[in-house]
Amino acid sequence: MIRRTYKAAITLFEKYYWFFFAAACLTLAFYCFRCLDVRYVDSWDEARHGVNAYEMIQNGDYIRHTYNYETDDWNLKPSISYWGIVLGFRLFGYGVFGLRFTSALAYLLTGIVCGLFAKRYGKEASILVMGFFCANTRPLSAHLARSGDADALYLLFFTFAMLAMFQIRKNHRYLYACGLLFSLAFLTKSWHAGMIAVIGVLYLLLTRTFFSIKVKEWGLFLISVFAPLLAWFGWRYTKDGFVFLDQMIKVDLLARTGGSNYEGHEFPFSFYYDTVFGHEAYIYRWLLVICILGIGMGLFAMLRSRMWKRAALEEGVGYFLWFFIPFFGFSCIRTKLIWYCYPCTIPLFLAAAIFLGYALRASVPAKPGSEQQGIEEEGAEKGSSSLKAELFGVCRWLFAFLCIFMTAYYMRGAYFEVIREAHGDSFQLFIQESVVRDSSYAGQKAYLMAPTENPENLGSWDQNMLFLAEINGDFHCMDGGVEGFLTETEPAVLYLDQGQYEQHTERLAGMKVLHRNEGYLLLGN
Repeated sequence: MIRRTYKAAITLFEKYYWFFFAAACLTLAFYCFRCLDVRYVDSWDEARHGVNAYEMIQNGDYIRHTYNYETDDWNLKPSISYWGIVLGFRLFGYGVFGLRFTSALAYLLTGIVCGLFAKRYGKEASILVMGFFCANTRPLSAHLARSGDADALYLLFFTFAMLAMFQIRKNHRYLYACGLLFSLAFLTKSWHAGMIAVIGVLYLLLTRTFFSIKVKEWGLFLISVFAPLLAWFGWRYTKDGFVFLDQMIKVDLLARTGGSNYEGHEFPFSFYYDTVFGHEAYIYRWLLVICILGIGMGLFAMLRSRMWKRAALEEGVGYFLWFFIPFFGFSCIRTKLIWYCYPCTIPLFLAAAIFLGYALRASVPAKPGSEQQGIEEEGAEKGSSSLKAELFGVCRWLFAFLCIFMTAYYMRGAYFEVIREAHGDSFQLFIQESVVRDSSYAGQKAYLMAPTENPENLGSWDQNMLFLAEINGDFHCMDGGVEGFLTETEPAVLYLDQGQYEQHTERLAGMKVLHRNEGYLLLGN
């Protein structure tokens, strides 16, 4: 009975696959865009990218980055990620949603394309991949899918390059796509794109595809790589010569991968396993177990049948390199940040979905001539008892239930612990409600006298505060606090909290109260 019910469910799923796939896409879109503008703006890469992109528009200069209208040599990345934020601002206006829109869209597209790619292994694998993208707690919470920085676009280009790499053996034209995608990844995340090159070279060598590519094809590949890079560099050179490239090499490459504890981000070799892939709060450890079991069972089956399936082995090598090279490479360098290992999650999703998909399809006969043949159930072989077949049916049903339950469990955690728990900062919310861009005092100089992330910086703007002040009021942010504001000869405003206002009440008595709430005030001179 259970066996027949299970087969009927699989058949129903197969018949209405596109309905389930559309539902999975809508669910992933919900995870990407729900409450996208609620969470406070992070004071580091997200705010810095937002300021860079906003000032690109204000300066009419889409190649040079500035921060507070001075050339920015801290964010040493090429321009594509900033252009993505510019696009968000153009489409949705100057706001937090526009800041994060392109990242959310990039993550959604990455998930959809991976789901379609996994369909070649089975429709079950396709939907499972989409579920894993929704259960991807860590990137949904920080520095990727719902953050206004470079990583989601970089992940998209990285993933597309890897998927194109798998097709090179069949069609060498995909080599040019890999080259272009590598170039786009470099123009998004700089030297991180080197992982794509290492994986691609090793894969082509190990599968012996490298030696079948003609000289002309290599030439076209090099053009696909270097044409965008040289175009960007030539444009950038017109602004400041070799200065930016020199800083990219000295700081972004050498200092952050060298022996010194640059910026305080040096951690042990096991950092990524301990904090991400081995952490019980995330789905990744469970998926690693599935992949290890799947690889073991696949190799055992090939050894037992003495039939080595070359295509399967070559794809297995590709997925292994895709996961291992970034994981090992970023573990070796001194500077370690959680989001460096995010590209490793995608091959883990795909490989686990492939193995689970085959397991879920076990003993379900495929249509004659179909590409994906169902794996014959051991307990249902000719001559086996109906009781044994029922027992195997129960085990298969329980396994399917476990897979769905675990994925749903982590999806629930990602939604309720990350998306529903998103909340803003009281001062950031005050900045957003205190001014609109057509206010009479918008565009003036702005001073600050409110607590920042570093108490020693009282009177100075944190990056996230400066970003919100720029996009909401087009303010020109100045350091100096109350003293700077009182000595300012031009029209200016002052943000301060209630405590600071009470301390300086007499000195600020003649100032206009432009906006206030229980915790903060905005004054004008």
